[in-house]
Amino acid sequence: MNKFKLTVLAASLGLAPLAHADTNADILNELQALKAKVQQLEAQVKAQQTQITDNQKATDEASKVANHADVQVSGIKEQTESSGFKGLTVKGMIAPAYVYNQDQQSSSFVFLNRSNGDPAGSTIYNYDNSYFGSAFIQFKKETAGGVGWNLTLAPDRGAGVNMNGNSIVHEASVSIPLNNDTKIIAGQIPDWEGYEYTWDNQTNPITHNLLFDFAELTAYTGVGLDQTVGNWEWKAMLANINSARYYNKSTGGRAPAAVFRADYSIPGYDSAGIGFWGLVGKVPNTNPAYTTGTSSTVMAEVDGYLNQGNWGYYGQVSVGQQSGAAYNGDTAKWYGLSGMLTYNFTPRFLGFARMDYLNNSKNGGGLVGGYLVGATDGYNGFGPQCTDSTCSSVVDPNKGANRYALSLGWNYLLTESTTLKMEYRYDRSSLATFYNVSDGSYKKDNNLLAASVVVSF
Repeated sequence: MNKFKLTVLAASLGLAPLAHADTNADILNELQALKAKVQQLEAQVKAQQTQITDNQKATDEASKVANHADVQVSGIKEQTESSGFKGLTVKGMIAPAYVYNQDQQSSSFVFLNRSNGDPAGSTIYNYDNSYFGSAFIQFKKETAGGVGWNLTLAPDRGAGVNMNGNSIVHEASVSIPLNNDTKIIAGQIPDWEGYEYTWDNQTNPITHNLLFDFAELTAYTGVGLDQTVGNWEWKAMLANINSARYYNKSTGGRAPAAVFRADYSIPGYDSAGIGFWGLVGKVPNTNPAYTTGTSSTVMAEVDGYLNQGNWGYYGQVSVGQQSGAAYNGDTAKWYGLSGMLTYNFTPRFLGFARMDYLNNSKNGGGLVGGYLVGATDGYNGFGPQCTDSTCSSVVDPNKGANRYALSLGWNYLLTESTTLKMEYRYDRSSLATFYNVSDGSYKKDNNLLAASVVVSF
């Protein structure tokens, strides 16, 4: 028994170092693994510190670039403001045309021409030689205080050339705000009448309607007010009409007129509105019996438009009279209407049809400005009927022609800034008042074909 105990004890003592050795190896392995983990963590921390440093450098560099850009932008802004370009917008248009006129036997390009081809002559305004075939550039600026400034230049096609010699100024106006709704307006301002605008990039047909060409004014030179309240805008001026300054030889001139317009924007449509316009006062008259060069005039018109979906509707009714402006020297009286229908066949392709009527038979015919006093107009078909090709006399000096016109055509938007236009126009008179140059006779009608390319920005 004792031997057995001693044997077991001896065996136990022999195995003890082996167990202790295994424990030390495990601890060493764990320490090495822990050391490797620590080294891995140190490497990760170091990499993160390097990334943070790089990010900080990048941030500092970006901040420097941004600060430099801010300085540059501030400099550009300061330069722009000091140079007067802040709030400035520039627009322009060039629109050469080609026109065929049957009765006049003319077929020609029309672009910035003077007097139908006479470089030395004054401008002749005819329905086939009006504002189309033009070019203009417009400068508009608004100051920080809300003061507006508009200068529009149009060589041989603007309001200036039609009322002020060879002036290229179509509009030169300012607007000065009195409050958020009301402003003072002053300068040379184009006429406010009708549904048709002046320039080719604002209209669908190439030619203008009869009322625009012959029963409306050109521009006002004066001062007035413009107020907007909700959907209403009204404006009024005391101004010279179709004249930069009233002055007629030694008789002087003192004859401003009051002109007024109100517009209401109708909600519920893509765009719709109705406008009212009126004038009372003195307007230039070429009748030599009026030594001051002006005579009493009263005019009024109503116009409107509606666009919904692919359809567009436009209309206008005008009436007016001017003392001493008729063919026989009496009061000229006229009234008329114009209507236009448009349809967008595609977003780029639009068709239109326009019809006009102008009643001008009273006192041999006569229109604003008195250009028909003692004269017939075989080019545009106004005035009394002539008895022969030389118009040495007229059939009835107290009966003038009434005029009609029909225009059909299309527009195609070639690019965002380029539009192609085509128009066929048929003009008719109640009398044989259209002069036919091919045989010297007078006819009751005329045909016109026109094409145009309109490029604007």
